Amino acid sequence: MSRHRSPGGRRARRGLAPAPVGVSVAARHAALNNSPAANAAMSAALTGGCLALVAPLVTLTGPPDPAADAAVLRLTADGGPAGTPVAARSATDGGLRVVSVISRAADATPTPETADAAGLLKAAGLADLARRAEEERAAREARARCAIELSGLGRVKPWVARAAQFLSCLYDQPDLIGVAGRGRVSDHPRGLAIDLMVRGERGDRIAQCALRNREALGITYVIWKQRINYGDGWQRMENRGNDTENHFDHVHISFGRTAPAAVPDADLCR
Repeated sequence: MSRHRSPGGRRARRGLAPAPVGVSVAARHAALNNSPAANAAMSAALTGGCLALVAPLVTLTGPPDPAADAAVLRLTADGGPAGTPVAARSATDGGLRVVSVISRAADATPTPETADAAGLLKAAGLADLARRAEEERAAREARARCAIELSGLGRVKPWVARAAQFLSCLYDQPDLIGVAGRGRVSDHPRGLAIDLMVRGERGDRIAQCALRNREALGITYVIWKQRINYGDGWQRMENRGNDTENHFDHVHISFGRTAPAAVPDADLCR
């Protein structure tokens, strides 16, 4: 036997009113959209480093306006820089209602302007160091070409006279001896030797400078403090009996028979 249910069904038997007929799904959705919950809905957009939240302000503006209270999603990239607040426009008064902006932490990467400024400062510092170094080098070269009286050397060779000027100007113009008679075999009578009359640390520096510029000055050997150096290291000499004979009171420098082609470098001397 088949069962037949009345239009009221169980609801009729329980004393309940029948369910409304003809209410569509679309109508129910429309009812939900007009509820306070729908009016308080928020939209989020993560753009340009900012999170923008937009919600209709129904509690501040009075009755809800479906056209103005719909959730709005507007990307800041569409109309302004990152971090610009997102706004909803009211259909009734044309005003803008800004909800909130949550800023992201700033990017730690330096801006091109900062990097360029640092590069310019570094370049300026390097240029200043290079300029000072060049000025010091030019000053040393100028000192090595000072005006000095060399007539007391006698008729020494031209390159010997230039070496005497170079070394004497760098080291405060000590007394010089050029052509002179010697009891021993010597380059002095031929104009191929000079003596710079100094003692101690200044003599050490003159001997070192002469050896560092040995080829440029045309030097064959240096004698200082009872030692001789041909360019390959110091060798001890015999004791000749006194400071002058043992070269403790002067640096002796002998030169070759031909003029050197190079130019001495004052930067090699201290």
